[in-house]
Amino acid sequence: MLENVLRAIRFICQGQFRRVWNEAHVRVYRVVWEFLFWFICPFRRAGRQIPSGIFTRETQFPVAFSSPDHIAPKGTAVNNSTNKKFILHMDAKLRGEFGHAASLRMMDLGCAGGQTIADFMKLRWQGVGLEGSDFSLKHLRANWATLANTHLFTCDITKPYQIKLNSQPAKFHLITAWEVMEHIATPDLDQVFGNVFAHLEPGGYFIASTTETSDIHEGLELHQTRWNNSEWRAYVAEKFPDLEYVDVGLKIYQFVRYNFIHPSFLVYRKKTDSQCAK
Repeated sequence: MLENVLRAIRFICQGQFRRVWNEAHVRVYRVVWEFLFWFICPFRRAGRQIPSGIFTRETQFPVAFSSPDHIAPKGTAVNNSTNKKFILHMDAKLRGEFGHAASLRMMDLGCAGGQTIADFMKLRWQGVGLEGSDFSLKHLRANWATLANTHLFTCDITKPYQIKLNSQPAKFHLITAWEVMEHIATPDLDQVFGNVFAHLEPGGYFIASTTETSDIHEGLELHQTRWNNSEWRAYVAEKFPDLEYVDVGLKIYQFVRYNFIHPSFLVYRKKTDSQCAK
């Protein structure tokens, strides 16, 4: 708390009044939606079938041992990000698109403490989180204490992997990655996006936030691909044309992670089979 107050004073002294307002507004906004979520949640999940089935993760690379984020854990050791407005918005949107009786599934890459998965599960989605470092697993922090190896798994997402549900390849209606993609070395991006594409349902969404800033921790650069939004979109358009850029109707602060100074979101929908055939 004191650290945040000191930061606010520093920004005000630097004349960054808008930045202080944005941060203060978002904190109040999130508290309000935390309250609203607990009120809305019982009504949303009423009548929905309790999901069943067992998730498993198949990979020869269960931990990203060479990743700077594993060597010098930072975000993976403390983050447990969520945004109840995002959860409720995407729940309503995808229920409308895939049918209210559908059993919806989501996967979060670089899930840290796993709160986004836990919140979707409260709405009776099936959720999986993948984390490259085993820090949270070893310490059973946040949601790993109850969801480890059933819904939260360690996995090097820069290598081939397969998530299965009841021993069959699983497809997800929503895959997210909050300030994860910049942590991937550029030569590994093809595999990361290839894994995402393979695990997406036709018509499903991939949503990520990215930052182009540097992040040095314990002498290691954690951000290995510092592209701006235009560079990311050009890459996806060239390498994965069956991912179409879309607008899901959210403001900057309604995503799980964001950067007010350099906002960058990758919001894609996997084309359906009929679209691909055209």
